[in-house]
Amino acid sequence: MTSPVTLTVVDVGGTHVRSASWSPSEGLGDTLVQPSPSRLRNPGTAVAELKERLISTLCDVVPRSPGAVAGISFGAALDHRTGTVYGSAPLFGDDTTPLDLRGALRARRPDVRWHVVNDVTAALLHFAAAPHRSTYRKVLLMTISSGIACRTVDLRTGAIATDGSGLQGEVGHLPATARLAGAPVELRCDCGRPGHVSSYASGPGLRRMADVLMRRVPERWEPSRLGAEMAAGGSFESALATALDAADPLARELLDASTEPVADLLRTALCLDPELDELTLSGGVATGLGDHYRTSVLGHLRRQGLYLTGELAPAWLPDRITVCAPGEANGLIGAGIAALGLPTAGAAPGGTPAPAGPAGSGGSGGTHPALVREGDAVHVRRRPTPLPGPGEIVVAPEVAGVCGTDLQILRGLRDDGAPVLGHEGVARIVAVGPGVDDPRLTPGALVVVNPTHPTDPSFLLGHNVDGMLQARMLVPASAVRGGLVVALDAVPPGALPALVEPLAVVRYASLALGPHVPDTLLVVGDGTVGHLAVRTARRWLGDTVRTVHVHHTGEGLEWSRQAPYGADHRVGRAGLETGELDDVLRRRRVAVLIATPAPATLPSLELALRATEGSEVAVDLVGGLRRPAHSDRFPGVDLSEVRAANCGGMPVPPVVARLTASDGRPVTVLGHRGVANEHLEYAAAELCHDPERYADLVTHEMDFAGAARTLTALARGETRVVDGRRLVKLAVRTAGT
Repeated sequence: MTSPVTLTVVDVGGTHVRSASWSPSEGLGDTLVQPSPSRLRNPGTAVAELKERLISTLCDVVPRSPGAVAGISFGAALDHRTGTVYGSAPLFGDDTTPLDLRGALRARRPDVRWHVVNDVTAALLHFAAAPHRSTYRKVLLMTISSGIACRTVDLRTGAIATDGSGLQGEVGHLPATARLAGAPVELRCDCGRPGHVSSYASGPGLRRMADVLMRRVPERWEPSRLGAEMAAGGSFESALATALDAADPLARELLDASTEPVADLLRTALCLDPELDELTLSGGVATGLGDHYRTSVLGHLRRQGLYLTGELAPAWLPDRITVCAPGEANGLIGAGIAALGLPTAGAAPGGTPAPAGPAGSGGSGGTHPALVREGDAVHVRRRPTPLPGPGEIVVAPEVAGVCGTDLQILRGLRDDGAPVLGHEGVARIVAVGPGVDDPRLTPGALVVVNPTHPTDPSFLLGHNVDGMLQARMLVPASAVRGGLVVALDAVPPGALPALVEPLAVVRYASLALGPHVPDTLLVVGDGTVGHLAVRTARRWLGDTVRTVHVHHTGEGLEWSRQAPYGADHRVGRAGLETGELDDVLRRRRVAVLIATPAPATLPSLELALRATEGSEVAVDLVGGLRRPAHSDRFPGVDLSEVRAANCGGMPVPPVVARLTASDGRPVTVLGHRGVANEHLEYAAAELCHDPERYADLVTHEMDFAGAARTLTALARGETRVVDGRRLVKLAVRTAGT
């Protein structure tokens, strides 16, 4: 899904750190290039100091602005699921102490939503996004630069498979041999070990191979075009390119010796996976030498190709080998694609080509159906089923709810990146990764997943992490560690699990408004939360509280009039504006709960304050707010900051703002994003205790196919009428789908 957000994208290599702004619609902004704080550039500096400098560099390039997002393309062997860096010879030499890069960045700049992918992954994501590759099955990209690695993506699903450590394609450290001037060569890799592919084929390896050739055959070196260009003071890279252009035999011999290990890798890859429709070579060495590099590689493959295939279909192998043109595999753009979770060109739409949140997949356990959004439509797609890595849990959602926020995302009113929505419902644990030691979190346990992490903004279920509208869902380690997987003692019957999270929101709001001791509750908004607030008011705010329910449409007002439980006073917005309930709302202690979509929150606040003039008022901004959010009623106050002060049930007690309105009236204002686990547990128990009081609010219940059609229709129109009935809560049954 294309996003209007402009991100900061960064590409970290052994020699340079490049950064820019990027958006799918506007492209890359001006690129800032600065030296990389790496072992390659600073050979005498301690690794700990290099890592500290690198983290500071990354934090400094991201502007301090609300909602900042950064996509990092990082030149290192790293866990594809978590962003933990295992090692990078150009950056850190032979040091392999794990670095929780994403965690370190979040600790330093918690205001930024960080996404970290390997640099080869980022390059591949950009390369594979080209429309002409939409019919390909698989693409492999190998980078030949200061290091060597490759990645393979299945364009039918968007999956980049990894091993149990979250790695794939670290081919630069596989064993290799090389010969120059008729004799073997043994060189050390930048990781400190001898005889690796990178020892001979990386940029530094190729330069060291040239030094060996110069020492071994000085009588050939000095008169060669390569030797002459070097003697004239040219850089090695430009001297080699010039010599190859001039068909210098020594330069060709050097390049052929360096590319032989690369050709071996490509031959093996095609032998093991004939579904690879393109194997492309990128990076400074391959792209810089262009056709010379491809010709050298193909020469090896012609001399020793695939058994039988080389004879039966001689063009089959070379037709698949390409060299990236400059800019065709841009790690900066790929980092942005990963951060937004955009699909590759050939992926089954909605496929996740790289981690778009705090976790990816530690492997595949087959496929499962999911409701995947593609623009303003929703389709049932099969997605790779994840296997849990360390600290992770895989769950099978049983009933998932669709809320107003989901509809806002579908209608393009929010820029959340997860292709699979859904943050309400109950799931069953199907697999637990190593290191999950809570005895209640075992396969078969029924749980609710708290969708909002109180301290980690990168986990927001169904917003920046794939949600519950799928048959299997991975809960990342950060959420499991944070205690967000909550085992339930009892599960509400039927489709009522879809109401657990919205009822928990109302529980939190009632506890927050309770100290105001209101005699009247004014609820603005006739969605699920508004109706739940009305039905619980006397239970949670006192049995003498009167309720006033404000509706946005005549259809909503009519539905409430026919419902078995309703407010003491039901009114449309127009009626409230004309003073229809002045005698009920003025000169009293009024609690106001605003449960509206984000665009309507500030107008609803203004309406509520006008209707309660002369009353002592406490307002809970349950509905969303766009940043910044300013009201003429409270000059100089950003209400979005007031709302954001409480997140995931923290702090306790909640932060409450005591504001003075423009008319001089004191007004208590608070808000909250998400709830605490105890609110979810209480809500589940309440639904179990009195299911009949809430059952009619689940107006529609569907399977995946029906939900896909309904959500597409809702995304393309403003109506809330489905199958001739007003939609309040849609429950999607995912179990057994």
